[in-house]
Amino acid sequence: MPPEFAEARLGEAIAKLPFSMVLASATLEDQPILYINERFTAVTGYSAEMTVGRNCRFLQGDDTDPRSVAKIRQALEDGEDITVDLANYKADGTKFTNRLLISPIRNDVGDIVSFLGIQRDLTGQEEELPDPSQDVLLSELQHRVKNHLAMIVGLIRMHESSEASKEALAALSSRVQSLALLYEELSGSGVATISDDEIAAGAYISRVAAALAAIDGRKAIRMNVECDQVNLPVNTATTLGLLVTEFLTNSLEHAFVGRDLGMIRVRLENLAGGLVRLTVEDDGVGLPEGLNWPKDSVSLRDRRKAMREEGEGDRRGLGGAMVNSLVDSIGGKLSVGGTDHGTIIVLDLPPSPTNDPE
Repeated sequence: MPPEFAEARLGEAIAKLPFSMVLASATLEDQPILYINERFTAVTGYSAEMTVGRNCRFLQGDDTDPRSVAKIRQALEDGEDITVDLANYKADGTKFTNRLLISPIRNDVGDIVSFLGIQRDLTGQEEELPDPSQDVLLSELQHRVKNHLAMIVGLIRMHESSEASKEALAALSSRVQSLALLYEELSGSGVATISDDEIAAGAYISRVAAALAAIDGRKAIRMNVECDQVNLPVNTATTLGLLVTEFLTNSLEHAFVGRDLGMIRVRLENLAGGLVRLTVEDDGVGLPEGLNWPKDSVSLRDRRKAMREEGEGDRRGLGGAMVNSLVDSIGGKLSVGGTDHGTIIVLDLPPSPTNDPE
């Protein structure tokens, strides 16, 4: 079988593979869950509200083999990957066989800040599948997801403290959600995939906006998304998705205080010379007088330094620091200002190989 055909078959199999994804803290006490995807809820019956903030052990029960649990505990302590099959229990008490791959995620200095868990329901398939250590599909899935989660591991550490709040975990969950959506596109199960290295950014941004609107849940706050056909490299699209998450989260949280109605407009368009422009505009209350967001935010580097020296950093304004860092990483130009009826954010992206005119 030619290598390129084998790779295509592997990608197709991964795209069709039902899996659950869990992200848990490595630094908070008892390693609480920070994020689950929708498949986790579909398989276990546990929603994000029932899961985030708890340790994964709540899935264990009477028939869970303590030897498997001990192997997991040892791998976590050693900072090593592990794949095991064990009995877990759904919210309704039903037992299922769970193939669990756990892998540590490290920051830029090598410290483990979180654990990625990929779960596969094996019920009824136990005799057909390879030994856990030989499960190539699960390993490849872990590799792809982990590569993209690595972009925000620094944020995970800065969100956390010995008194991490539900609000901090919720904000982090939204950021991971944007990357989870990107992974779905890359796996072939979405609508934005152009190739392994390129994404139809408009379709991806539309999915991010729709997901955030659904999380917010206020039907009277409308979101209008208009996108040209814009193809971007995966890394640029990843950064853009995180930026859109920050912009929309800020609007949803702050723009409509004391109001029942509102509109957020998102526009992604091609400009002359290969430039791409993202505009996010709301008709909310506007920026507070004297606020120069995000320019006045303390940089991520200074926040990390303060945390190393003082052991605890001020997490206020973390979103602004993240925006500045992300914009710089892609060479973008950002402007934020008020209008007669709200706030407008404009981000210009420089030409890339996929949108640079000939």
